Amino acid sequence: MDFFCTRAYNLRVAGRATTLFGRPAYQKPRKGLFYLEHTMDRFAVFVDAGYFFAAGSQAAFGAKVSRRELTLRDHRAAISDVVAKAKGVADGQCLLRIYWYDAMPGPRRSLEQSQLSMLAGVKLRLGVLNSNGEQKGVDSLIVTDLVELARNGAISDAVLIAGDEDLRIAVELAQSFGVRVHLLAAGEARNNVSATLQMEADSVTELEPQWFAKILEQNATERVPASPVAAPACKSPVVTEPAGPVATEPLSFEQAGNLVIAELLESDASQVERLAIHFLSSTSVPSEFDGRLIAKTGKHLERHLSGEEKRAVRGMFVTAVRAEASKTLDFVRSGADSTPVRSVFERTASADSPSK
Repeated sequence: MDFFCTRAYNLRVAGRATTLFGRPAYQKPRKGLFYLEHTMDRFAVFVDAGYFFAAGSQAAFGAKVSRRELTLRDHRAAISDVVAKAKGVADGQCLLRIYWYDAMPGPRRSLEQSQLSMLAGVKLRLGVLNSNGEQKGVDSLIVTDLVELARNGAISDAVLIAGDEDLRIAVELAQSFGVRVHLLAAGEARNNVSATLQMEADSVTELEPQWFAKILEQNATERVPASPVAAPACKSPVVTEPAGPVATEPLSFEQAGNLVIAELLESDASQVERLAIHFLSSTSVPSEFDGRLIAKTGKHLERHLSGEEKRAVRGMFVTAVRAEASKTLDFVRSGADSTPVRSVFERTASADSPSK
């Protein structure tokens, strides 16, 4: 991304301002004969992911869609589009950083969260989910970051993609330090942004539904067909036959694990490329796959897996993803390098075992 800029310094000598890098000096109280002061004509973006997906799906699809059924079509392109929209309301200034606030769906980050955290200029900040699936601790993270950046003079503009009234106090405090705060609303602001938050903001801009439809997509969900209701039938004599022993050989641990892994990769075939890229830098199985992997393997074995077995089946999953990707993908990390996936996997396959 070419949104970043370096901090410019202005040197004051004997009360006279000398402009460095061709940028005018800000007029600030003098602090001595020689001192440095820096400009802060930069902006930061603060995205509440819960609001982004909930209000964004409402705008794009006409109804709120469960977070589990939503994903970004292209996380890199989505972040670039968000920054471009934010830059438009921040008078074209340079980007300091984009803060992405989300909640961990379990003990592990999701695949999408891992991908976002690896992007340049993106700071992933995680809260928690309560038993009702609601985000907790996210608003306080936004308040803390916004106020600290404003207090330290790190930004001149803040762009919020959020709608909670609890953020109003953070907006007020940031403005008291001279920061302009802009809201980007998902769809119609009157429907999903607090009225008091809108009143405090310096500007409110609505993101059109077509924009969200371009960057969000609904995951394919497995639907279990309803069992047909059999019509009542006349009773007929039941003829019993001698029951012979039905020999069903129990699955071994490896067989059960491979069966589940095949099911997961078949049902989420579109995610294989993303998983392969994720496993280049980490061997931690993302939460949306880890839970199903452990639960289904245990179900086939009709028992709980031990800690060692959990680590083993995760390792099998990582190996299977790498092998599958090496068959179907030609290149990885588009825009970063053009190393064939097969050679990358050959270098990393034996690097380490899955994390606990």
